[in-house]
Amino acid sequence: MKKLLLCSLLASTLVYGEQRAWEFGVNAGMTSIKNEDSIKLENGTFGFTIQKNREGLKPRFDFEYVKIKDEQVSFANGEATDESTSLIKGSINGVYEFQSTISSFYPYILAGVGYENVTDERDLKNLTIKEGKFDSHPFMQAGFGLAYKIPNNNLVLRAEAKLFQIIGGDKEEENEVITVLGIGIPFGAVPTPKLVISDSDGDGVMDELDKCPDTPKGVAVDGSGCPLPEPKAPQIIKETIPMSFDNNECPVKIDGPDRDRDGVEDDLDQCPNTPCDFTVDSKGCPVKANLRIHFETDKARITEHSQALVEKFADFLVTNRGSLVHIVGHTDWRGSDNYNMILSKKRSRSVRDALIELGVSASRLSTEGKGESEPMASNKTVEGMALNRRIEVKLTYPQEINQGGKE
Repeated sequence: MKKLLLCSLLASTLVYGEQRAWEFGVNAGMTSIKNEDSIKLENGTFGFTIQKNREGLKPRFDFEYVKIKDEQVSFANGEATDESTSLIKGSINGVYEFQSTISSFYPYILAGVGYENVTDERDLKNLTIKEGKFDSHPFMQAGFGLAYKIPNNNLVLRAEAKLFQIIGGDKEEENEVITVLGIGIPFGAVPTPKLVISDSDGDGVMDELDKCPDTPKGVAVDGSGCPLPEPKAPQIIKETIPMSFDNNECPVKIDGPDRDRDGVEDDLDQCPNTPCDFTVDSKGCPVKANLRIHFETDKARITEHSQALVEKFADFLVTNRGSLVHIVGHTDWRGSDNYNMILSKKRSRSVRDALIELGVSASRLSTEGKGESEPMASNKTVEGMALNRRIEVKLTYPQEINQGGKE
C-alpha cells in the first residue's frame, strides 16, 4: 500500500497545474459487515476508483477488496476450525460535488449499483458459520464524502463513508458499512475545440464577413473582403494621445513616428489606432490583450465600473472589422477545478454577450474558459490572485490563418 501511494505522488508531478478529464483514486479503510446490533469496523478494505470529470453528475467505477477476519466454522460431525473469507466488489456510481468558492474543501454524495463476489462461499448443509453465512449477490449503495483540493495542485484528498445494501441476501447479510480515506490523481487532457474557418474565394476573409465573396485570387483585400484602393501618398498626422483601455498613459516604445505607441512605425502600421494595451504583430495589428474586467463576487455579471471598459473595447471592434475575437476567461485558484472552469466559461460568455449588444457581430466572437489552469502570477498573494482573475482577448486575421493552415 505504501508503494502504491508513493507511485501516485510521483505521478502527480506530471499533471501539476493542469485541468484533467479523469481522476484515478486509491483508498484504504475499514468495513463493518454485520450491523444487527452495532457497527463494527473491523475488516480491512483496499480499493481504487476511476472517475470521469465533467459538469453535473460524474460517473465513477469502484473496485474494493475486503478481508474478513477469521470466522469459526462448525461441521456436522462437531469439529470446528477457523477459516477466512474475502469479498471482491465492483460498482458503477454517480457522484455529485457541492462546489465551494471560499475554501478548498467541498462535500459530495454518491449512489450506485454493483456486484459482490465471495471468494469462499459456505454451504449450510455441510457447515455453518457461527456469525452467519456469506453469498455472492448484487447490491445497491449510497454514501457521502468530503474532498480537499491541495492548493496549486490537482491532487485531491478524500474521506468517504458508504452504506451497502445486499439485494436478495439473507437477513444476516443485508447491509454493510464502509469507511475509507484516499487520494485522487488527475490524468487525461481536456480536448481543445478547433476553430474552423470557411473562405470560398481564398482571399483570407471568412465567408461570414466577406462582403465581396467573388474576389479574384491574388487581389489584395480589406477586412471586409473587398479589393483595396490604390495606395495614397502618406499623410502627416498630428500626434495624438494613444488610446488605452486602462486609461493609463502609453509609453513611447520607439524613436520613430508611432502614433499609437505599439512599437511599429506609422508608415508600416496597417492598424494605426491600436490601443497600446494590445500586443501587436509585425504589421502593427493587435493580437492579444488582458482586459481588467471585474465581475460581481462569485458571479458572471460585469460590474458597473468595468462596463465602460467593455464599451470602449466594443467601439474599437466596430471600427476595426477585419479580426476574429477569441475571449478567454481565467480565475484564481480558490474553489475546485470544475467550479473555476464553469465560472470562467460563464464570464467569457458574459463579455461576449455584452459586446454583441454593443454592435459587434456574433460571428466574430468565440469564447473559452481556462479556469485556474494558466495563472500569470502567484496565487499566494492577494495581488497575484487579482491578476489571475482576468479576461484575455486574442485577435486573429483570417488571411493569416489561411496562410498558416486551418486548425
